[in-house]
Amino acid sequence: MLAHHVPWWFAQAYRLEIQDGNGVLLAAKSQLSPAEPGASYTLRFEPPGHGLELVAISYHNDPKLLRNVLAAAIFILSLLSVSSLWALRRHVRRRLAAEQALRTEHSFRKAMEDSLTVGMRARDLEGRISYVNPAFCHMVGWTADELVGTVPPMLYWVPEDLEHTYELHRAVMRGEAPAEGFELVFRRKNGERFSALIYEAPLIDSEGRHTGWMASVLDITERKRAEDLSRQHQEKLQHTARLITMGEMASTLAHELNQPLSAIASYATGCLNRIAAGDARAEEMVSPLTKLGAQAQRAGQIIRRIHDFVRKSEPLVRPCLLDEIIEGVVGFQEPEARKRGIRIDLTFALEPGMARPRVEADHVLIEQVILNLVRNAMEAMGQTPRPQRVLSISLQSGDGQATIRVADRGSGISAEVAANLFSPFFTTKETGMGMGLNICRSIVEAHRGHLWFEPNPAGGSIFLFTLPEMAR
Repeated sequence: MLAHHVPWWFAQAYRLEIQDGNGVLLAAKSQLSPAEPGASYTLRFEPPGHGLELVAISYHNDPKLLRNVLAAAIFILSLLSVSSLWALRRHVRRRLAAEQALRTEHSFRKAMEDSLTVGMRARDLEGRISYVNPAFCHMVGWTADELVGTVPPMLYWVPEDLEHTYELHRAVMRGEAPAEGFELVFRRKNGERFSALIYEAPLIDSEGRHTGWMASVLDITERKRAEDLSRQHQEKLQHTARLITMGEMASTLAHELNQPLSAIASYATGCLNRIAAGDARAEEMVSPLTKLGAQAQRAGQIIRRIHDFVRKSEPLVRPCLLDEIIEGVVGFQEPEARKRGIRIDLTFALEPGMARPRVEADHVLIEQVILNLVRNAMEAMGQTPRPQRVLSISLQSGDGQATIRVADRGSGISAEVAANLFSPFFTTKETGMGMGLNICRSIVEAHRGHLWFEPNPAGGSIFLFTLPEMAR
C-alpha cells in the first residue's frame, strides 16, 4: 500500500510508517533518518485497523536546504543579471554620449575646415592625395572626388615647370621640405596660374607612425601683386628723391662743370691763336691739347655721374666695391664741401692684406644712401664754426658685415626728433619732403642691412649702416 499509493513527491518530504498498537514498526516508505522528535503526525486506522497507526515523520532539512541554496543562487544570479543590465545600460549611455561627442567634434572640425581660407592637402608616403579641404578645391578648381587618389604629376601642376615641381615633391617625400615653406606656381582648372606658398608637416597617426604629409597651401598671388606694386612705387619715389637731390645741387654742379668747360675754351683759344699767328709747332701744341683732353674727360665724368645717378632704370644688383662707391660720392660732393668750408676725412679701416669689402648691391641705390647721409651731415654743420666743420666718412669690415660710418660735428639730434627721424614726411628742414632717411632705410633693409644713428661724443651725430659682405 505504501509503495503503490503514496506519491513520490510526498515520500521525498516525509517518512511514512505503519505501526501496531504497541508502536512496533510494521512497514516504512523511506530509510532516511527522521527529523527531530515531535516533527511527526499520527493517523489511526479506526475501526478497521485494529490499532494500526499511519505515522508521517518529517525528514531532515537537507532537501529544503538544497532548494534554499538553489533559490539563493537564482536570487544572486538575478541580482547579477540586474547589475549587468544596469552596467550595460550605463555603458550604452556612455557609448551614446561618446558617439554624440564624436559627432559634435567632427561637425566642429568640419565647420572649422570649411571656414578656412588656407588650402589643406594630405598625401600618403607614396605621394597619393588622401584628403583635400574645400578651400584647396576652390583654390585649384577641381573637386575632392577628382583630386583624392591622384598621384604625381598632379592635375594642378604647371606643365612647363614639371621638373622643378618634381624636385620639390621628392624633397618633401624625403622629409627635406624647407621649414620656412616654399613657393610654387599652380594652375587652376580653367588654366589660370597663381602663386602658392606651401608649408609641409609630417602626418602622424594615433599610434605615432608616420603615414604621410599634410600641406598648408596659401594663395599669395594678390600679395605678390601688391609687393610688386609697392616696389614700383618705391622705385619711383627713390628716382624722384634723386631728381630732387640733383635739383638741390644744380648750382654747385653747374659751377663744377663750368670749370673744365672754361679750361677747355681757354686751351682751345690759345691753340687757335698760336695757329693763327703761324708760330704753332707740333711739339708745343701737345701739352695744351693734352690738358684740353683731360678737362674734357673731367666734364664727361661729371655728366656721366649725373646721368647714372638720376636715370630711371630697373634695380641692378651686382658685386660692388664699397670703397669705390664712397670715393665716387666724395668726389661728387667735394665742390659743395669746399663751398661750405667743410673738410672731408675719408678712412678705410682695413687691415694689411685684407680684401676690399665687396657686397651684392645696386650701385646707384647705395650711392644714393651715402650721398643723402653726406648731404645731411654737411647741412647739419651750417651753424658750426668753420674750423670745426669736419665730415668723417669711414668704412670698416668684420664678421661678414661692412659698416659705413658718416659723422658730422653739428648740433646733434634731440630726443623728440630722434623718435620720428626715420618716419615718412617728417623733416626739420623748411623745404624738405621728409622722405630722405625713410628711403635710405628702405634701400638698406632691401639689401639685408640695417641703418641707425648714434650721438657723436665730439658733438653732432653719427649715421651708420651695414651691408652683408660677399664671401671672400
